Amino acid sequence: MMELHQRFSKVLLLTGALAMLALAPACSPPQIDPSKKTIPTDSDQWQKELGPTLEQLPESDQQLLSRYMLRMKLSEAYESGAMPRTTIRQALIQQREYERLHPNNPTGQKSPIATNQHAITAKYPVALLPVKSSDSDSLNQVKLQFMLSNHGDIAIQSFKGTLTMQDIHLKQGKSFSVPLTDFDPPIKPEQSGKIIIESSIEDINVMRAIRNTKDMTIEITEGTLVLEDGQKIKFGESLVR
Repeated sequence: MMELHQRFSKVLLLTGALAMLALAPACSPPQIDPSKKTIPTDSDQWQKELGPTLEQLPESDQQLLSRYMLRMKLSEAYESGAMPRTTIRQALIQQREYERLHPNNPTGQKSPIATNQHAITAKYPVALLPVKSSDSDSLNQVKLQFMLSNHGDIAIQSFKGTLTMQDIHLKQGKSFSVPLTDFDPPIKPEQSGKIIIESSIEDINVMRAIRNTKDMTIEITEGTLVLEDGQKIKFGESLVR
């Protein structure tokens, strides 16, 4: 009788243990740290791959990561197809440091002034005319004639500034200082006028580039164009009156 009682007690204990296991909550899988997830190098996959992960981050980190992604899309790395491979944690660290150094431009957006300058330069292109010998006795002294074209809507009254020549033969651009030049008559829209200066040319590569203008470009890099209506166009600055 005692043996039967002991067996019955063991059955009850086993049944109770099984019941407790059944009532106990199931063990949840371990949580993966969202900051360890790698950001895809293909930005087209960001929304698909990172959408659920973003929701696990604090609101401040979500905004920080969004600014990092926008900065990457605006960067030269994105344009060249060489997006860096990094984790969310590393991206947040990089973005915090970037914003510390660039508090006024957290996404690295290019200055609209630079964009405007490119458009202004295209509106007033410069070309080099055939080089003439100077009246000076120096063999290195030449008379340079540049042709300034006006693709704007208002006639050009005068120009003073710097022209820079770029060529495959030159390691760095060659700059020419232009004194105040008044155009008489003013250069009307879709017409051109001459800028004539004398310059000492000592670099043989510069002379080679001048004689072969096929791969040469010349731009106004700084200075001021004064239009007939009094408007001033600053190169290196925004448009002002």
